[in-house]
Amino acid sequence: VIALRLFTGPMFMKYNAKLRNFPPEGVDALKGNGYVTTIHAVVSAVIKLSRIWKLPHDRKVFRGLGGMLLPEKFWKEDQFGCRGGVE
Repeated sequence: VIALRLFTGPMFMKYNAKLRNFPPEGVDALKGNGYVTTIHAVVSAVIKLSRIWKLPHDRKVFRGLGGMLLPEKFWKEDQFGCRGGVE
């Protein structure tokens, strides 16, 4: 739970820099720290959550693709008060 909280909060930029090896200044700021254990815990948690929580069949998941415009539905809250999505 702590690893997921860090990933969705203050440590996202560092973990993302390590996973994508970009941006260069973000990678340099890691000073060799690979966050291996924490990233492993995040991956494990996401896999476990995916086994017990399924998206409704009518729910679409969008990924960030260059030059793509998201539909208006993406920006509007649904009946649960949710909009958009996270990676």
